Amino acid sequence: MKKIFLFAAAAMVSLSSCVQTDEVYTGKLNEMGFKSAVTRGIIQSNDDMTYPIAVTAVWDDTQNGEFASYFEKAKFVYDEGTSLWKGEPARYWPTSGDMQFLALCPYPISNVAHTYKANGEIEKLVWGTIENNLMDQHDVLFSDLLCVDAPQTSAQPLLFHHAYAQLNVTFKKTDSAATVVLKSVKVNNVYINGQLTVTPAVGGPSTAEWTVGLPVPRFFLPANPTSVESGTLDATLEAVTPFAPTPVLVIPSAQTEIIIEYTIDGHAHTYTHTLTGNWEMGYKYTYNYTINVNEIIFNCTVEEWKTPAVDGGSTTI
Repeated sequence: MKKIFLFAAAAMVSLSSCVQTDEVYTGKLNEMGFKSAVTRGIIQSNDDMTYPIAVTAVWDDTQNGEFASYFEKAKFVYDEGTSLWKGEPARYWPTSGDMQFLALCPYPISNVAHTYKANGEIEKLVWGTIENNLMDQHDVLFSDLLCVDAPQTSAQPLLFHHAYAQLNVTFKKTDSAATVVLKSVKVNNVYINGQLTVTPAVGGPSTAEWTVGLPVPRFFLPANPTSVESGTLDATLEAVTPFAPTPVLVIPSAQTEIIIEYTIDGHAHTYTHTLTGNWEMGYKYTYNYTINVNEIIFNCTVEEWKTPAVDGGSTTI
């Protein structure tokens, strides 16, 4: 198996029934809520970040550096009225102590395993295997570790990172009367599925490591695909407005090649673009292509007549 290292982080919150306390609190219960700094679909901006998150929390009730699980993989959903994420069901702060949160997106997270340090802090979250070979790919996000005192009365900020790299392509033609049709575009030998291990750090960003299998080709799909293998675009290109198929999410790795198939006035052409460098986690790569449609034009000249020397060329009769 191949391993690829990345930066990332996540946060989760949910009440654990195994946490016991004799403390009596008669004041107001403070519901936990989060706000995001950054599924189906790719999250292009912070406005797109409305998907449920899964949060894991640990709690040190005596503030002596010894933590216990408070909840694992708790579901927090986006509330449009407040633009915050709230527990489903609601999760509440303890009345004192230190807390740490780590989150993943999207929810549900059915195959995440947790490991803890000797003092009870979160050591790793292992998320595997992530299947992302769907027609409508989903983003994968993880957060930095959030460390706060309990209780808090306001929503707490979670900073999420993208675990994938995003590939985008755009196409147009040069100004001409020719009909140029983009038939298909695919990127070869990319990693789509894998196991993600997230390691949080107190006071710093989380790190992440991908374990991947075999590389596969991946088509850039139209807006409403019928199959993940249906790579036919049949997009007639313009000279001004570029055409852009759906982006492709890939596990960060060495860049490979993009294969472009198109026609000019019905005649088929193929172009292979060999790429260099690496695709890095959290980066959006955009490749802009202009298909050069050069009209066949001739500049014709005629050589002057040559006058040969002939015998008897001038005769007087």
